[in-house]
Amino acid sequence: MFLALASCASNKQSPLSSAQRAEIAQIDESLKLVANHQFAEAEAVIQPVIHSKHFGRLPSAEQYRALLTAAKLSFTLKEPKLEYESRVRLLALPQATSNDRMSRVNAAARLGDTREIVISLTELVDRNPERLMPADERFVIRVLRDGRKQLPPGSTLPLLQALYAAHWKLKWDQEPSAFWQNLALMLLEQNRLPEAIEVSSRVSYEYDIISMRVDRRFDAITGANPARFDVEAALKRDLERFQSAAEGAPKSLAPKTAVIDDLLEEQHYGAALAAADGVIADIRLRSDPKQWYDDFDELYAWVLDARSRALERLGRWDDALDQLAAAGWVSENNGKNVSQVINLGELYGDLGKPKEALGSLLRLGSDISAYGRMQEAAVRLDAAVQLGDTEQADKWLAFIKEHRMDAPRTYEVALLLTSDLESAAKWLIERLEDKDLRSTALLSVQEYAVPLRTPRQAELERRRRALIARSDVQAEIQKVGRVESFKIEAPGH
Repeated sequence: MFLALASCASNKQSPLSSAQRAEIAQIDESLKLVANHQFAEAEAVIQPVIHSKHFGRLPSAEQYRALLTAAKLSFTLKEPKLEYESRVRLLALPQATSNDRMSRVNAAARLGDTREIVISLTELVDRNPERLMPADERFVIRVLRDGRKQLPPGSTLPLLQALYAAHWKLKWDQEPSAFWQNLALMLLEQNRLPEAIEVSSRVSYEYDIISMRVDRRFDAITGANPARFDVEAALKRDLERFQSAAEGAPKSLAPKTAVIDDLLEEQHYGAALAAADGVIADIRLRSDPKQWYDDFDELYAWVLDARSRALERLGRWDDALDQLAAAGWVSENNGKNVSQVINLGELYGDLGKPKEALGSLLRLGSDISAYGRMQEAAVRLDAAVQLGDTEQADKWLAFIKEHRMDAPRTYEVALLLTSDLESAAKWLIERLEDKDLRSTALLSVQEYAVPLRTPRQAELERRRRALIARSDVQAEIQKVGRVESFKIEAPGH
């Protein structure tokens, strides 16, 4: 990768001074050392060159050659800060390419600097949107989320605008609706209503549409074209798109799983179970499903999880437990199962079986995300409450409170589990007042279709409705939004 740099410099330059010729000779010397795999020695030669006060007087082609050499050496020697500095500098030169912009993004990621990752990715998307491949989807999502959490408000606006202009979509032709909703809100805050209305036309996910309908900040958008925010129509389009994708991609479980989820949202529980049974039957026809399905390791456990949820909705609780237990033995990407093991513990708790809930968690590994740890803590808290174990209940409630920003809704659930409606009201009002937490808080207080519930679930729902009905909570809801009724299941079910 280094040797091609030896011929990069152009001969069509003004006569060089002796100092310039000496610096070019140093660049050549560095490349000779690279050819001999003397990387540390090569870096010791090139670094003084690129940091000399007269470096900017060299022909741009020589500057580019030197900076690219320095960047590649820093990468080889695992010096991310030096590498990133060189990659930023070379992008100011006319010889810079889309490969250099992509390399800057990768260098920023190695450096671990969220601000620089956002800036680098923005430049790449703005200048070379064709380089944004479907495989980069998770990286882009992570950058946007990290940027929103870690950087000052509005820091991701240029990146979102560049992505919108590039017609960025997720796999299976999905619009990244939550990000377009966020972009629309940023534009509204800058009094750019026409642009916000245009961006909102690409908000397609049903729960994002609900979120905008019930949040007063979006009234100017939703009022401009109410038909665009038809929730049932959005869900119907989503289901049809995934059904079509499932037919066109027989080697992927992703669209098939999405179809089951959409059918559950619409309360077509029999159809959801039939769809899940069909997918599982197809899997069993394959002698080696891991070889047939591109995403088997990632999604097979979630197919079983979806089937379990369909069984729950039909009141087949024992069958749902058996299916989740089986799903819990299916390895996720990291080799252990976390999600279905926690879900199994939660279902045991919902069925009033706290000892079994705790027993199910014995197979839980230690490699769990912050969000996953909160869900585990909620299962342990519920079990402790049902068993009358005050010490354990206090322990897990304290844990959930301390880490509540990792899963804000889980803290509310924990307070409901302990019948502390006063604290739950304060937390819900705090979330409604917080601009970053408001959308999900408003989404959680809407009236949704009611699925079949266990007595334990019904009691917790009674407490939740009592919480929402409080005058102080109602006053805050009306201040920032509203409550509507929707014929789909609540998000997260």
